[in-house]
Amino acid sequence: MKINFLLFLIVCILGASESPFDIKDSNDSIVAPSDFQREDLRFNSNARILKSITLTYINLDGSEDSMKIDINKSINWHNNYALIKAKSPDASRILDVSVTIPEKSNLKEGEINSTLNIEIPTQAGNIYDFVAYSIYKNKIKINTNNEMLSDFSIDNPTKIVMDFKFDKILPSKSIKFSKKSPFQRIDFGSHDGYYRIVVYLDGKYNYNILKDSNGYIINLI
Repeated sequence: MKINFLLFLIVCILGASESPFDIKDSNDSIVAPSDFQREDLRFNSNARILKSITLTYINLDGSEDSMKIDINKSINWHNNYALIKAKSPDASRILDVSVTIPEKSNLKEGEINSTLNIEIPTQAGNIYDFVAYSIYKNKIKINTNNEMLSDFSIDNPTKIVMDFKFDKILPSKSIKFSKKSPFQRIDFGSHDGYYRIVVYLDGKYNYNILKDSNGYIINLI
């Protein structure tokens, strides 16, 4: 009887240790952070092309993985970019493109659309009566009949220097622009045989200069 009682106690103890209320998961559970909604991105002034984005994530089993998304698109470093969670599209609102009829043009065959895209400067003014400036989104025009002798750029801060043929000596001038423009200010200084215009920028750019009938256009790239 004593032997049977001892066996009974051992069985009860073992059974109690296997109670479902006492079982602990041997795997550490993943503590999930808050739900992803949006992440803002900002590039430095050297950035011009976004080649790709690599996303690193954690799987259900706790392992780490990543995926690469090829972009290869031009970017403007002045802009803010964001990675945003988007809702799945509503299938009921998707149009059947097979029956979509494009709008017909009102122009007759051989007729040219006379509507012109006229670009209006955001800022404009005179430096002197013979030289003026006009600022657009990513370009500035120096309106002058004087011949440009040379141009070059200098870093820290970034600025574009242009020298124009001229015979008079005039007082120096400095004109500040709006902070919303990539062009910060323009300086004028005159020297023996030429005057110099220095255009200050808000970051690093490549640029080219084009000549037209009214002067020279600096295009930022």
